Amino acid sequence: MIWGKLLGVAAVLTLMVLHDWRSMPSYTKREKTAYCALTGLGAILAILLVIDPQMPGPTQWLDVIYKPLVDLMEKFTVRRNG
Repeated sequence: MIWGKLLGVAAVLTLMVLHDWRSMPSYTKREKTAYCALTGLGAILAILLVIDPQMPGPTQWLDVIYKPLVDLMEKFTVRRNG
């Protein structure tokens, strides 16, 4: 069953790239490289979510990264406001 989902993701990505690539003949190599990199990162995320649907999303990762900064700022504002 998981193979069917992975093939579905691959089919959607292939169709998306084929459709978008035709409209990009005048784009620079740098823009095409950025498109491929972002599409590749999206593909990796989609595949990981198919394999493990309970995986935390990007917003939850940001929460983990910025939580110490938020706590520090809250302590600073509480101390400053008295």
